[in-house]
Amino acid sequence: MGLQPPIPNNELARLAALRQYQILDTPSEKVFDDFTFLAAQISRTPIALISFIDGDRQWFKSKVGVDVDCTSRDVAFCAYAIMQQQPLIVSNALEDSRFADNPLVAQAPHIRFYAGAPLITPEGFAIGTLCVIDTVPREFSLEQQEALKALSNQVITQLEMRRNVMTVSRTVIQRQQKEAEIRRQQEFIEVIYLRGVDKAQKGDYEAAIADFSQFLKFNPNGIKAYYQRGLALHNLGDYQGAIADLNQYLHFNPSDAKARYSRGLIRSQLGDYNGATADYTKAISINPEYIDEYSSALILPREDNYQGITVDSIEATSINSDYTVTVDSNIISSELSNEYHRAISNSTEATPANFQNTEYYINRGNDYFKNKEYTQAIENYTLALQLNNNNDLVYLNRANANYQLKNYIQAIEDYTQTLRLNPKNEKACVNRGNTYSKLKNYDRAIEDYTKALLLNPNNDKTYINRGNARSKLKDYNGAMEDYKQVWSKRE
Repeated sequence: MGLQPPIPNNELARLAALRQYQILDTPSEKVFDDFTFLAAQISRTPIALISFIDGDRQWFKSKVGVDVDCTSRDVAFCAYAIMQQQPLIVSNALEDSRFADNPLVAQAPHIRFYAGAPLITPEGFAIGTLCVIDTVPREFSLEQQEALKALSNQVITQLEMRRNVMTVSRTVIQRQQKEAEIRRQQEFIEVIYLRGVDKAQKGDYEAAIADFSQFLKFNPNGIKAYYQRGLALHNLGDYQGAIADLNQYLHFNPSDAKARYSRGLIRSQLGDYNGATADYTKAISINPEYIDEYSSALILPREDNYQGITVDSIEATSINSDYTVTVDSNIISSELSNEYHRAISNSTEATPANFQNTEYYINRGNDYFKNKEYTQAIENYTLALQLNNNNDLVYLNRANANYQLKNYIQAIEDYTQTLRLNPKNEKACVNRGNTYSKLKNYDRAIEDYTKALLLNPNNDKTYINRGNARSKLKDYNGAMEDYKQVWSKRE
């Protein structure tokens, strides 16, 4: 047997470079078969190979003219070709001491001619060859050598493309795997958050807070948990802790109107009315719908007789309670329902002389009103006015009864008559304003509320009613000024 092929000095690095292409022992591919076909045609040889030199073998990716897939590296002509940069040309193997005793020369396929262009990677490693073989000695022209070298470059180009595709694919797969793992982790963490939300909805605030805290431990950027935990703390009465969490949430989500409103509510409960007003103002600037939420949060001052009545109920109750059936002190009134009936019965059984008595109809109208028999009340007030049409209080009472029956136009006419007779009747101004609001005539309502406030600038309910009317006209700045009038008295 001839001499053993030399081993490159960079053999380990060269083998590592070969492994990166993941080409060994792969099925045949047309693109590589085309290269060997062209090489055989250009060289006019019966055999052409794309050969890769592994640690102890040469393996054929593509072949023309032979049936075997590999041979031992010890007998490989290509093992010599990878030792140089230019093609290795062996015109007659019998006359070359390196190959004369090679089994591939002495036996089939009886190699005589060999030309191999090394496959050199961009990093400079020779990993194999594109070679052509003949069974007779021959010469190989310079043009043929250049053509073989050009084809070998194309083989490397194809290998590079193949490696890049695999690298990209591997990167994509790794990224997908990493993303899938992250999603699994996020889903696990999200379950903790959702569990906390569910517990909070069921009123188990302490357990909810524990879940939100655990969620934030795993995901410090999970800002939504600060908001939910803040609400839970609020429900447990920890207002300072709630404020701290909402501060953290709003630092990252300053345009969340709902969170602004929630913090404003907590601030108002802590007595920080300036802070509450600032939050409500910001919530309204982000979402004007919160004007109604803001007004609902206003509670009248403690010294007011209507403590605890919210703004939502003020308009409905302003006529029912404070401004209902206003009469002189000498007008009788019953205190219990059965007394109202008794009073009405007694009045009905009165002598005919009473039919010309204004006070008789007023008293009976008042009794009907207190018994919520508004139609009969209106009839008696009307009879009283037929006897005396200059009694502003009777007009006011009839207007109130019409309001209760939703006869708003008639109510406005009576309130107007009241004010004609007594321009300083604050109650008539407020009640007419309320009636205009019912008719959605907010401009006229604002005018009446303004007149009432000129008569009594300390009426908080009137400020709130005017603020509500202004908000309906989208005058949010004006509405906020009215609401602030209520807060300012509580500071």
